[in-house]
Amino acid sequence: MTTTAVDWGLRTRPWELDPDARRELHRALRFDYYKWDTFSAGGFTILPEYLVVPEELHHRVVAAVEGLSAGLSRFEARVRKEPEALVRLGIPKALHPLIAAEPERPHQCARYDLFPCDDGRLMVSEFNEDVPGGFNETEGLPVLLGDPGPGCRWEAGLRDHFVRAFADADAVALLYATAFSEDLQHMLILDAWLQAEGHPTVRGSPAHLTRRWFGGAAVLGTPVDAAFRFYPGEWMPRLPNFETWRQLGPGLPMMNPLRHLVRQSKKMFALWWEDSAGDPDTRALLEAHAPRTWPFDPARLDQLRDEQPLWVLKRAFGRMGDAVVMGSLVPPKEWGEALRDAAGDPASWCVQSCFHVTPLDFQAGTLFPTLGAFVVNGRFAGYYSRAAPRPFLTHEALHVATVVQVS
Repeated sequence: MTTTAVDWGLRTRPWELDPDARRELHRALRFDYYKWDTFSAGGFTILPEYLVVPEELHHRVVAAVEGLSAGLSRFEARVRKEPEALVRLGIPKALHPLIAAEPERPHQCARYDLFPCDDGRLMVSEFNEDVPGGFNETEGLPVLLGDPGPGCRWEAGLRDHFVRAFADADAVALLYATAFSEDLQHMLILDAWLQAEGHPTVRGSPAHLTRRWFGGAAVLGTPVDAAFRFYPGEWMPRLPNFETWRQLGPGLPMMNPLRHLVRQSKKMFALWWEDSAGDPDTRALLEAHAPRTWPFDPARLDQLRDEQPLWVLKRAFGRMGDAVVMGSLVPPKEWGEALRDAAGDPASWCVQSCFHVTPLDFQAGTLFPTLGAFVVNGRFAGYYSRAAPRPFLTHEALHVATVVQVS
């Protein structure tokens, strides 16, 4: 039986820019908004068109991401002080005391990528609560492109949401993986936002955190009373000053706190489904947006080989699609090798049921879109949408400016 894909009402519209104006836009993104990689691997990383989202779908996106964020907060509160649950999530044991000791604070900057699927669901394959990039394009394109045209509006606002989240802070540390220039470009735009609102800032690695002589935290000698973490949480135990983090970390208001590793783990879905038993509201939320996920079980190897197109293999933690293997996109030999690797360390892996993303026509051809939505302190804070030639997002996915079609 063949099913017809749902018509989501999404459409695309090209930028009305001549070649000179387009070159100037890319120049301004690089130098004014620190988006240095507008050209990479032989092509532009930003599609020269708008993704137009119907108003009704926009409301669905907002309801989905705010509902998921609230549900994740409840789930996190229940499991973050349970060592057995943290072990099942793949979170390093050295972080368990820190996660349990962190006080409840609202600080959050996340991005949830929602895939419009053939069966009418908006699906999210994971939650980016650790290093959610895309600030530069989300801030820069609405300004540089200007009026999106009749009947359309921007749903930006990330800058304002982010700055308001630090309203009670004075000096803010921006902590990132300093070996990566891509991470630096994200820090520079956040630095500009905070400084424009009167917040002193300091950029550095988490390895630069020290205790002040009279108490409190400092980064590179600068006293700070809040921090933004753009550094993979599972890397934290490797830091040379990890003992300092054990002492100071719980007392430092930080976006994003280490307890959000509960949400970041790709194994989280398996535990959340279990935890939702007897909670019809949470179960309905998961059925609407979350693929079924199970801890990797070597006893299921034959089934996973035989049903290769139905499954996705994922390591608990990873960045930009690394350590993710979609059975439907690789040859059997590669799938078998990935399964054998996972069987050697099953506690670090999970398997997820595959869902079917609805493709969309762009100028570059048929691509698979995702509606990326920022969430700051539990509230929708703007779009960072992308599209790719395959229904699998990696660092090679292309950004597409997103606007809402007014009803």
